[in-house]
Amino acid sequence: MSIIFMPTPSVESNTVSPRDMLMLRLSIVVGGILISLFMIGDLQLIPPELAGSYITSRALIQLPILAGLLAFTFAPQFLRFAQAAFLVTVLSITYANYYLIHVAWEQAAFSFPYEGTLLYAFFGFFVFGMKFYFALTAMLISSLGFVGLMLLDSVYGERTWMNAGFVVGSLFVGVIGRHRIDRLLGQLEDANEQLVGLSSEDGLTELFNRRALMSESERLFALQRRSNQRLAVFMMDLDHFKQFNDHYGHQEGDRAIRIQADIMRQVFKRQTDILGRYGGEEFMAVIDGENADRFEHLAGEILTQWQELAVPNEDSPDSKMLSCSIGICQGLATEFDSIDDMIRRADEALYCAKKQGRARYVMA
Repeated sequence: MSIIFMPTPSVESNTVSPRDMLMLRLSIVVGGILISLFMIGDLQLIPPELAGSYITSRALIQLPILAGLLAFTFAPQFLRFAQAAFLVTVLSITYANYYLIHVAWEQAAFSFPYEGTLLYAFFGFFVFGMKFYFALTAMLISSLGFVGLMLLDSVYGERTWMNAGFVVGSLFVGVIGRHRIDRLLGQLEDANEQLVGLSSEDGLTELFNRRALMSESERLFALQRRSNQRLAVFMMDLDHFKQFNDHYGHQEGDRAIRIQADIMRQVFKRQTDILGRYGGEEFMAVIDGENADRFEHLAGEILTQWQELAVPNEDSPDSKMLSCSIGICQGLATEFDSIDDMIRRADEALYCAKKQGRARYVMA
């Protein structure tokens, strides 16, 4: 019997890290080395007349199968077909072992150990990370092969069918374990997605929160700076929001904030537009574009939508309607020191819009 020990890589998706790929390849190499080392011990145990068949099975069949898998890991399409490759590898080595058991019984009435069947399967399930349905397929085909072998040869005498039941049962337990792992991994992925969403999303508006907003804005600024392209920062603030919130209550205040977020999504429609809640009733958008006219047009759309909605704000000292003021900083990214520089200038323009009477935009 030969035993393969392999460090546990994680090749269970279409994207893996270079370290995981290195670990997978290392595990295949170590497995091949250990098969070779165990040949030394096995050759001391088996009858001499089986030595030729044993060496053929190990050195000319099983080791080349592992070498083929190792070579395939360097192929561009490996990740796409990795699960199928693991399945074929496990079944090929398993059936090579079945043939060795058959030959050992036929040639020398020697009961060659069957534990390799379990080891190969479990390494496929848990070391290579075979998905549940691939593991189930491996279990069924391996079980059918072993039962067929037992029908052909009573290798283990009175314990033949007890051993067959043990093999099938053990493989079934392994498949159940693989299913539980897949389920837990799925739950973990869902939880991670939720955490990523919570860490980057404002709960009230479903826009970026301030941390994610700044991170994405810095990324876009760096991209535009490298290519010497134009971008704009919009700073938007609801006018007399404190009076609105005090008069109508916090629930209506939250609704007004959500309205602002909805308007932004309707106006800034491109996937590259970065929209977020900067804090309180203040919002920010960072977008790329070719000219200032487009930025002014977008700002005008935001003001128009607020006018059309005509949300009452009885305590407002101005129009008695809830409105929005906008400050814009735009230009080539190379003209500014940083995204913070642009935000500061847009904020100054917003202050000017407030000072000039609100419900308007000012271009810095």
